[in-house]
Amino acid sequence: MVDIASSQRAPVPPVECARCRGQCLAGTRFCKYCGAPLEGERPASERPSRAASERPQPAPALAPDARRDPQRPPQTAEPAGPISAEASSAPPASQRPLAPLRASLSVRPPAWVPADTQPTRALEGRLIVIVEDGTEGKSFPLAGPQIDIGRTEGDIVLEDDQYVSPRHARIIPQEGSWVLRDLGSVNRIYLRIRKTHPLRDGDLLLLGLEVLQFQTVNDGERGLGHAIQHGTLLFGSPAIHRRARLCQRTVEGVTRDVYHLYRDETVIGRETGDIVFTADPFLSRRHAAIRRNPATGEFTLSDLDSSNGTYVAIREDVSLLDRDFVRIGQHLFRVDLPR
Repeated sequence: MVDIASSQRAPVPPVECARCRGQCLAGTRFCKYCGAPLEGERPASERPSRAASERPQPAPALAPDARRDPQRPPQTAEPAGPISAEASSAPPASQRPLAPLRASLSVRPPAWVPADTQPTRALEGRLIVIVEDGTEGKSFPLAGPQIDIGRTEGDIVLEDDQYVSPRHARIIPQEGSWVLRDLGSVNRIYLRIRKTHPLRDGDLLLLGLEVLQFQTVNDGERGLGHAIQHGTLLFGSPAIHRRARLCQRTVEGVTRDVYHLYRDETVIGRETGDIVFTADPFLSRRHAAIRRNPATGEFTLSDLDSSNGTYVAIREDVSLLDRDFVRIGQHLFRVDLPR
């Protein structure tokens, strides 16, 4: 039988550093405490014990009122005990090889925390038809990925309105709001202005029943000068400095009247103003004003607190607001959104 106790290897005694008396594992080349070489050192159990008088003693503490003499050069500290020849010949600390480092603890990255996956609240709202006498008519909910409006196609079908295109408009949720888009309709989509609106060349305006197109005048039209026929100046009304014009658009598809804008402010109304439409019952007495900035030459449109509002055809996607009014064909809608 094999003696298990005798087969086990006896523990190897540690090696004691001659410089700092540190206990190091057998086979280590350098002291893990002071870096001195350990080659040729004997195990700590075989080294003679050091006398108490030879052991290093702590340096005496200075008295609280001790002062350093500035005239006295600093003294180097004497070694606390005898140093072996091997330790004295050890290389300086800056040239000693570094002791092996312990394996650093692996830091596990924090667990990924998913964002709030709860579904966001769906957008809500309604489109309410406003009839001719100002009362509310049919109501349509705003819900889903998109709402199409048309005469023959879409989610809201206005089959009795011949001024509505087969698929006229689309309302989609986008970035937390409902966005209105024209789908290339013939008669466009008109949105009631809430504040002063900058005008661009080609804008279509709706005031009462009047559809007016705003056009800027190019440089060639602004100063034509006197006309001459057969060497004679043509007699007529005095020339004016034309800056822009409003062209009246009729159901025949042609332009009827042209109104030149040569003042810094042009008022449009049913009874008073620079441009008057006396036969339009839906126009207010003083309905809207077009103003020109003399410094920049830009034109703006403002509503003069009219009863039925002033509308401009949209030219790109617009975000709808609560209590917006939208004109599609002969239908007037009010947008109701939760507050």
